[in-house]
Amino acid sequence: MKSNNIEGKEVILYARSIAPSLGKKEKLIVNFISNQYQELAKMTISDLAAHLNVSESSITKVCKKLKCEGFYELKHVIADFLKNGETAINDEMQEDFEYEDDNETILEKVFFNSIVALQDTLAVINRQELSKAVSALKSIQSKGKLVLVGSGGSGVLCEDFQHKLLKIGIFAIFYRDSHMQLMGSSLLKKGDVVLGVSHSGTSKDVINIFKLAQENDSTTICVTNHVKSPVTEFSNIILHSSARNSPITGENAAARIAQLNILDVLFTILSLNQQNLSYENLLKTKESVISHRT
Repeated sequence: MKSNNIEGKEVILYARSIAPSLGKKEKLIVNFISNQYQELAKMTISDLAAHLNVSESSITKVCKKLKCEGFYELKHVIADFLKNGETAINDEMQEDFEYEDDNETILEKVFFNSIVALQDTLAVINRQELSKAVSALKSIQSKGKLVLVGSGGSGVLCEDFQHKLLKIGIFAIFYRDSHMQLMGSSLLKKGDVVLGVSHSGTSKDVINIFKLAQENDSTTICVTNHVKSPVTEFSNIILHSSARNSPITGENAAARIAQLNILDVLFTILSLNQQNLSYENLLKTKESVISHRT
């Protein structure tokens, strides 16, 4: 009997997400589950243990980490996924880039990988966590602060979010300099919110800022591609994207598109929740830059 309502696709995507946080043997098991699940549906636990040269107890332990009671339930939900003809993961089309690919093929692969990342993120993002994030952002008082943190490409997403929020009259703080980020975080207090974007979830800057924020009783929201990454240990709210790795573009390219959409969801909800004020502020901010566009 199933212990919950978990579905095959969710198991596969979750396995991909937690892989970086696991040890060598467990990572070997989850990689097989997430990338060769068609074969898994035909195997017994003994077959899988022999194939990967691991113990059956290690497989059972991984199954429990994937929210299944054991191998039987894992196999059952994946078999259901395949039986229902699900194709949303699209592994067969998510090929590696080849040096002989022509421009048309590269165009299609890049766009397709982004589409898959959006579909997979929509499938795995926790709706309750999203609601918590919205509530936290809405609860910021007039004297409260919203601080955005991110390094490199993640910082670009923070700047975009800051820009959109300003359009509707929400002032967010974003520092590019890590020292200023830490200085600002040391002055946070209860009622303030820190939203950080870290694709890998291992950014030391973001982790240190989240630690400081929690020490000061501030709320921390992270947007990350790896649900068991170090930054999640210091996050009150976790918004999880899902993008697969590519040898050339890495995970980041498609993941940033998915994470940008997560931030756009937050922005849109905040806009609609204060519709009249947002519209008024949109007009004001739009008019303020008209003279610079002509």
